[in-house]
Amino acid sequence: MKYQNVIAFDLGASSGRGIMGEFDGEKLSLSEVHRFVHNFSLVNNHAYWDTLYLFDSMKEALQKAPGEISSIGFDTWGVDIALIDKQGNPVGFPMSYRDSALNDDNMNEALAEIAKACKVGDELVNVALAGDAASAGANSGSNADLTALGEKIAFNKTGIASLAYNTLYKLYYLKKVMPYQLENADKMLFMPNFFEYLFSGEVHNEYSIASTSECYDMFNYCWNKDIINALGFPERIFTNVDFAGKNLGNIRADIAEFTGKKSVNVISVSGHDTACACAAVPATEENFTFLSSGTWSLIGISSKKPLTGDNIIRDKISNEGTYDGGYRPTVNIIGLWIIQELRRNFKSEGKDYSFAEMAEMAEKVGVSASFIIPDDFMLAGNYPEKIRNYCKETGQKVPENDAELVSCVLTSLALRYRQVYETFKPYITWEEKLYIVGGGVNNKVLCQFTANSLGIPVITGAGEATAVGNVMQQLKAIGEFNTAEEKCDILAKSFETNVYEPRDREAWDEAYTKFLKLQG
Repeated sequence: MKYQNVIAFDLGASSGRGIMGEFDGEKLSLSEVHRFVHNFSLVNNHAYWDTLYLFDSMKEALQKAPGEISSIGFDTWGVDIALIDKQGNPVGFPMSYRDSALNDDNMNEALAEIAKACKVGDELVNVALAGDAASAGANSGSNADLTALGEKIAFNKTGIASLAYNTLYKLYYLKKVMPYQLENADKMLFMPNFFEYLFSGEVHNEYSIASTSECYDMFNYCWNKDIINALGFPERIFTNVDFAGKNLGNIRADIAEFTGKKSVNVISVSGHDTACACAAVPATEENFTFLSSGTWSLIGISSKKPLTGDNIIRDKISNEGTYDGGYRPTVNIIGLWIIQELRRNFKSEGKDYSFAEMAEMAEKVGVSASFIIPDDFMLAGNYPEKIRNYCKETGQKVPENDAELVSCVLTSLALRYRQVYETFKPYITWEEKLYIVGGGVNNKVLCQFTANSLGIPVITGAGEATAVGNVMQQLKAIGEFNTAEEKCDILAKSFETNVYEPRDREAWDEAYTKFLKLQG
């Protein structure tokens, strides 16, 4: 069988890679063609992505790739968008989800507007009211009441949890503060689909990345016009949405000439990196529980239908999309970003620990005596100081050294994973075990801590899970395999798995009790 070479462009929030997947008909091997560091830039206190730098870096990666390349695919972080005008030119700089303006105040204002705009007679609003006084939907009551009602309405119309950085609230902010961008925009493209457009000229959005927006109706597979109209967004910017696997045709002629690659197809894979990572989970079971572990931690389950109910809204569970049009109810958690920030701070103090060394430090400490709530640590800063101040303010033992700081973070992540896992337990009817994929599998201490915390086996898959899922979807689209069984067979032959059994249950149960009390 002819070797197939494909390239996965896997963009994280701090670095991007061109990863070549070489498939010999049975086994897949990966090699890094080009890696490039990137970050948002601050302009007038707003955070923007340098998409043209990323575009040039990916062209360079394609140029560097050896041999013939059959196809390329793009995956990125969720929620962020680019706007283009009728001529296909970018409108403004794409704003980063880490922009400080995308805060709870902005989100709550938008949710209140949604509550005011919807009619009490709307069947979905009646579901959202859940017995509350109908007057709350008739523009009366406190702002808190309107916000709570708006959150219920938004979830019941989209199936997605309200998070301040979602696309919905970015569009609302743009409409308030930079209205000229929406006025001049003809189409809104999510980041992976924007790069597909730059390489192919095709304008569309893909299902898994659209599902992160809180504008897309996950129950009916369409944009939710009630939400869009409630906040006054122009309907024209919302393009058609396709499932992964669509062939968008060859790369543009100028890119082919620059790179020397003449017959490269652009395959629309799962644009959201978590959906790509889930496509690489080495589960032979139809249903499974997963953790995509990296800068962000995303824990969830596979599901044939969206999860609904007040508890789902309360627990911020989003019914995001899979590569094949299914659902993966998921909770977003701040992940190894905190470790990355700690390492950056340590390095500035002259202590250049590797990630492996930091994990070993935590392992020697064991389960921490103090904890943080990971989701309170999203913005950059002096993390040793932040963590110590947090522990002091919450009446806990203050970490005395670097090892205790790292242990505090890894322990807290593992305990937060348990808390989220507990919210999914009523829906888990299969054998209890957790599949972990993504860069976090390389942190063996965190994997063991997670098994200890949850009290169930943890099975790790590919560390480059997003790239693997991206490549596998391309291979399926070009006809190299068809079934889930064939996919799992390729993964089993290509990548090592490890199993972590739970230990020290009594100590971790005690820590979990204290962790829950910390949250009130």
